[in-house]
Amino acid sequence: MSQRKSTVEQIEELRKRREQLDARMARLAARQKNEARKRDARRKIIVGAAVLAHAEIDPEFRKTLREVLQAAVTRTIDREAVADLLGDTQEPGERPAQPALA
Repeated sequence: MSQRKSTVEQIEELRKRREQLDARMARLAARQKNEARKRDARRKIIVGAAVLAHAEIDPEFRKTLREVLQAAVTRTIDREAVADLLGDTQEPGERPAQPALA
């Protein structure tokens, strides 16, 4: 004859099971977030490569890309990384030239 578990024991078993499921869900959510981040990074690399390749062959697109980057890239470290695309001629680490006041 099997013994029936008390209500307290049943609750404790369910609580432990819930904790295990919560931990498993957290691991799966973290994995999903990591996979999405990797997928997004890969997408950006592919799109960036396509944009750069097109800028090499189409002068009008290169001009448009330069305008977009001039407006969108504001951090000095980022501007240094794309200086060749911006048409910047300063050396890395130099501050961009200030426009002359009339």
